[in-house]
Amino acid sequence: MGQNPGMLAMRDRYVLEKLLQDRPPAEKEWLALLRRKLATRCLPEGAPIPAGLATIDSRVSFRVANGFAGTRTLCLAGTYAPGSAFLPVTTLYGLALLGLREGEVMGFDRPDGGHDWIMLERLHFRPAATREPAKKLRPSPALALRLAPTGLSERVFSPANQNGGGPDDGPGPGVA
Repeated sequence: MGQNPGMLAMRDRYVLEKLLQDRPPAEKEWLALLRRKLATRCLPEGAPIPAGLATIDSRVSFRVANGFAGTRTLCLAGTYAPGSAFLPVTTLYGLALLGLREGEVMGFDRPDGGHDWIMLERLHFRPAATREPAKKLRPSPALALRLAPTGLSERVFSPANQNGGGPDDGPGPGVA
């Protein structure tokens, strides 16, 4: 049959592995598709996610075999609300879209015995693409901590939440 289309980001692979371990599959077709997804390539840890790759929390437009086209956000089962613009990866369509790139098609078997396919037409938004890569913080010589040659005994400290002007005023505001 050839190689499965797409590839998975590390986070998405972890989520799918947890689904395989913790969640009993609703249908054998979903389980077969999940295993196919786990057999796809995976990006190395820390590698940039390629443009156009659908990940969890991505906003995507797609088309399916029966002609239906839609735009949804791929999500986990816990964030899905029926009738919303979300498509959980615990569904056949959501799982099939995960890891596809724009223009790729993935076919799969349906529980009713038929065969279906889905095509990722466009990736509108991927939160991981908007994040800045982590920068290594280096201490600046200008911001280095300077130790004062005098001790703390010469300094006077007053609490920031002190109310009133003297020690006899009590710990808080006066009672009316």
